[in-house]
Amino acid sequence: MAMGGGRFDYTSVVIRFLFSLFFVLATYNPSGVSYFHWVLSASDLPLKLLVGLILVGVYAILIISTWRMIGWFGVSLVATTCATAGWVLWELGVVDLGSLSAFSTSVLVMLAVVFTAGISYSGAHTRLTGILHIENK
Repeated sequence: MAMGGGRFDYTSVVIRFLFSLFFVLATYNPSGVSYFHWVLSASDLPLKLLVGLILVGVYAILIISTWRMIGWFGVSLVATTCATAGWVLWELGVVDLGSLSAFSTSVLVMLAVVFTAGISYSGAHTRLTGILHIENK
């Protein structure tokens, strides 16, 4: 079951992927338009600190949720699958991973896919099996 009691479907996964991809690419990307590049400029320190703290909070949620849901094995499986898919696309000539920019972007997209798998796992598992995940503290 998705947040708010709605149905979990492929659009739920796409929304989670876009959310993850936005934060990963907003933090750093090879185009030069990212938080990392903004921090290197010499002004707006309080605003940079505020945005940095928000990014740290979002990453804490993504990392903790991913780790708790899919663990080391799941992260390894998703990352290896993404890397293999990238290799296949490179072999087919779809992407040129010889470029540092393209390779960096591929790694960042892979990170977003790993986060997406982590934050989508519970909803997908519940949808497929009917088993609801509840965390007790």
